[in-house]
Amino acid sequence: MLKRIFFKLLIAFFCYGMGGLSEAAVTKAVLAANPAKFQGDCPGLIRFKGSITSNTPGVVTYIFTRSDGATDTNIKKIVFKRRGTKKVEDTWTLGGSALPYYTGWEKIKILTPRIKLSNEASFELRCNPPLNSALAAHGNTDWHIDTANEFLFGKDMAGNTTAPNHAPNSWTKTHIHQGLTNTSKYYYDKTLNAAGDDTNASSGIDRAMLFFYAGHGWPLSWDTLGDSASQNFMNLGNITQGGTLRYYWQCSCEVFAHGPKKTCGGSSFEYSCPQDFTGGPDTEDMRNVFLRWGPALNRDLRMACGMTTSAYCHEGNVNKVWDNYNNKGMSVADSFIDGFGDWGVVPLCITLGGTNITTTPLYDTVFTNQPNTSGNTAYHIMYASQTGSATKPLSAAMIPKKLPKIKLAPAEITSRLRGISDLKSVSVAPFAGGKAKLHIEPASGAVYLSAEKHILADKPVKAESEYLANAKNLIRELDWDDRQLGQPIITRLMTASMPVGGKVEDIKEGQKGVVVKYKRQIEVNGKWIDVIGNGGLIEITMSNDGSVTRASRVWRKIANIGQEVDIKNFDEALKEANGRLGKPDNYRLDQWRWGYKEPAGNEQAEELKITYQFAFVPKNSKDLRQFPPRIVEIEGEKK
Repeated sequence: MLKRIFFKLLIAFFCYGMGGLSEAAVTKAVLAANPAKFQGDCPGLIRFKGSITSNTPGVVTYIFTRSDGATDTNIKKIVFKRRGTKKVEDTWTLGGSALPYYTGWEKIKILTPRIKLSNEASFELRCNPPLNSALAAHGNTDWHIDTANEFLFGKDMAGNTTAPNHAPNSWTKTHIHQGLTNTSKYYYDKTLNAAGDDTNASSGIDRAMLFFYAGHGWPLSWDTLGDSASQNFMNLGNITQGGTLRYYWQCSCEVFAHGPKKTCGGSSFEYSCPQDFTGGPDTEDMRNVFLRWGPALNRDLRMACGMTTSAYCHEGNVNKVWDNYNNKGMSVADSFIDGFGDWGVVPLCITLGGTNITTTPLYDTVFTNQPNTSGNTAYHIMYASQTGSATKPLSAAMIPKKLPKIKLAPAEITSRLRGISDLKSVSVAPFAGGKAKLHIEPASGAVYLSAEKHILADKPVKAESEYLANAKNLIRELDWDDRQLGQPIITRLMTASMPVGGKVEDIKEGQKGVVVKYKRQIEVNGKWIDVIGNGGLIEITMSNDGSVTRASRVWRKIANIGQEVDIKNFDEALKEANGRLGKPDNYRLDQWRWGYKEPAGNEQAEELKITYQFAFVPKNSKDLRQFPPRIVEIEGEKK
């Protein structure tokens, strides 16, 4: 008995010292990261869970060490009362605009009883750009610097409100490159150009959700405040080099040119027929946007958009883009294509995806900071088939010497929609799913309807007459039929898809849907006067099967037709417009419009103002980069 007690005391002496338990014998330490691949909004949280195994009782002390050199200063302790395994865990919060991409590890370092290391628990961090973040840049110091600022804030560089519709106020927005020269490096990825700095903290283009450029260009390059940039050195959304961009938008001439060097569809611009693309290398005679822009699209980028033709980049264009998106509820690509697609301009968007185009970002209904996960085996493009001017031929003799002032009031809601609360559902048979969400803009009485269900699957294309009949039926059902309705204009949203590395015979052409528009005309003294602008418009978007996905009516009530005022004649207005060109001898008049101008539905308007709009192009198309197209707007009333 005494011997047994003696041996127990002896064991206790060895196992327990003045400090308590003795050191254990660690046989294994393991650690794993969860998630091993993080993709999301940052900072991101990586959780590490692991275990330490000892084959004897005792005390183990340990810390966590990391790939960035950080080491625990707080020594941790585990007490093993018997042999076994105990769980351990840690967290690491990291990532943001300064660190959008990181590959690293964390491991356990056993301090006592003797130094021992666990495996490296590896992980990869991929940060999304900040949601609703936008950057804009100008490539020239002429009116394009204003366009870039108007796109973001609705104001020119002097602080004047020129585009009442702009990127939402709630977004984070920055106009970059101001005061800089030779900024091409900020467009380039360092893996393709040693000077590349596209993730620069203050001027890099590849670090927001949306980037917009305005400036002079041609198919192979564009101006960047002294030098020029090219697609050849771009890798947009390249997260491994810190790029997080999701949408690349550009307003400049022919940078996204596609198809033959000819004109069609009512446009006087070259490369206005992307539907006539016949394949082959990218040449001056046959531009290939798949080859030219495809390599610049990283798989995380959602889309890149620009103009296949020349472009005006007028404040009216950016105003229309954001009116489309903010008020009318157009999808992302549609807002761009329709907003810049006027006066014969043909915009185009391209994305990387899988075999099914309807799952690609070309069908994004709203902006998102999420990466493109639709695939990387095919290129897909979208453009409008009829973006030429819908204005009937005009002559100076048609303009009267006098016209009355017309006062406006918010539109009266038709009986069909009266009494339905804002943002509530309404049953409308022609809409996809039979229901639409209603929004009425108090400032103008404008009506916006959006289908609660969208049909994205490919459907057989119908004849124009069927789409027009569906549009007319909707107008009747909503009591929008009005003798002021002009002739309908139908635009088809066309698509084309090509396997990465494929040939022209692999191209699959299709159609996303159609848009039918009715412009307003006002009868004055027996003559019909056009209404121009973003108002005075009924607009109906349909899927291929003819079901309506979106409809809007901006049609203010005429409150009073007042006294007549003197109107500038065509020559007077044209002379005034030429005076604003700076170098009018280098330009020729391509198209013009005049009429009562009604603004977008969210703008205050108490009067329809007589307005001239002139579209100028360079006399010599070879001077396009030096003298890009210009839109000049002139008030029609004599003062």
